[in-house]
Amino acid sequence: MKLSVSGNQKIKIMKRFAGMLSILLITSLASYPQKLWTLEECIDYAIDNNIQLKRQQLHSESARNNYHHSLIMVLPSLTAFANHDYNSGRALNYETYQWETRDFEQGNLGMESRLNIFSGFQNYNNIQQQRFLLLSRIEDVERTINNISLQIAAAFFQILLDMELVELAENQLEVSGFELESARSNFRVGNISRGRLLEIESQYATDEYQLTFAQNNLDRSYLDLAQMMLLDSGYEFRIARPAIDEIDESAILNTVDNIYGEAETYLPQVRGAEYFLKSREKELSVVRGQQSPMLAFRGLFYTRYSELAMHPVDQGKYPYSSQLKDNQYRQLGISLSVPIFDRWNIRNRISNTKISVIDAQYQLDATRQELYSEIHQMHNSAVSAYKRYNSADKAVLAASKAFESAREQFSLGLVNFVDYQYAQANLYRAQSSLAQAKYEYFLRSKILDFYLGHPLTID
Repeated sequence: MKLSVSGNQKIKIMKRFAGMLSILLITSLASYPQKLWTLEECIDYAIDNNIQLKRQQLHSESARNNYHHSLIMVLPSLTAFANHDYNSGRALNYETYQWETRDFEQGNLGMESRLNIFSGFQNYNNIQQQRFLLLSRIEDVERTINNISLQIAAAFFQILLDMELVELAENQLEVSGFELESARSNFRVGNISRGRLLEIESQYATDEYQLTFAQNNLDRSYLDLAQMMLLDSGYEFRIARPAIDEIDESAILNTVDNIYGEAETYLPQVRGAEYFLKSREKELSVVRGQQSPMLAFRGLFYTRYSELAMHPVDQGKYPYSSQLKDNQYRQLGISLSVPIFDRWNIRNRISNTKISVIDAQYQLDATRQELYSEIHQMHNSAVSAYKRYNSADKAVLAASKAFESAREQFSLGLVNFVDYQYAQANLYRAQSSLAQAKYEYFLRSKILDFYLGHPLTID
């Protein structure tokens, strides 16, 4: 007996097969462990893909090229030249040094070298200027790396805070769910009124909204961090959650002046500004060197040939190869140039460069002041967060006891729903304040350690 399958049946079978494949694919992807990003991995990825950092690195490479070029500038120059002329009409015959009206060819070739012996130490000071500029550019790269690291760390800790706030909202919703189920059971047997049931349902809806709001904040924080890292928008991005249960005050025991003293020698923004000031000072030395006499050594090799030349012995044909050999000319010399009056060009450059030096000094002072102010504010924020953490910890303990008491009394009908809701809201606010103070202090303490030269990690 032969079975026949219609076209519609074939389509149905194919759809079922495709559906089964989709289910298997989803199941296999769900069973595959998802990568959880640590803080260090987030920072490394952001550093590898940051466009601003890549541009800073290009500037650093350009400064490196300028530095290498300044080293080569101390070497003698060497120039080769060659000329071949076709003369038609009246032209100078270099063999007889007479003007002739005829068509002929002639040419010359040679090499010339020049070495600066003394130029007011311009080459030496230019080397130092380019070296300090290179060091300043390298520090700019390091400063950009530090800024990226701090931005990623702040976004990472924001996610940790939002994750804990989501958990608090979930716990509150779970408690409200138990209470709602209990209220519905009591309402069915007539133990509570419909008004009280509606109040509990209203509280449950409020807690659902609170959870949705917290989850939306978490999703937005994930999006912010992913955008900072330049991750693909379709990538399912999740971070590894470290254990941060207790905090201590070790990070705030150090004084602001001690932290600044270490940071001034470690952080690249100060060193970069110092190198930039030194480069401006060396630039001033280069410009001043233009006022000094210049002493140079010069060497020249020259030879020529002409179609009109005749052999000096037999007045016969004179090959070009023989002419090039016989007409060789060599010259060694020393040249001295003394600037006398250049319409105040050098003096004007000196004046402008002095202004650049003063501006670089102001920039260094401003960088130091900004760093000190930044450390001072960070230290004050850490101290404030630590105090708020201790206060919030006590508040959570008191609010937990008050809520347990209010819940027991509410179940017995001894307090109204408003008092019960107030106690529950107080507990949630205290727990939220505790979480915010904890992660703020932990972040501030890590940044203070970073100022002291410690890596930005979560142990």
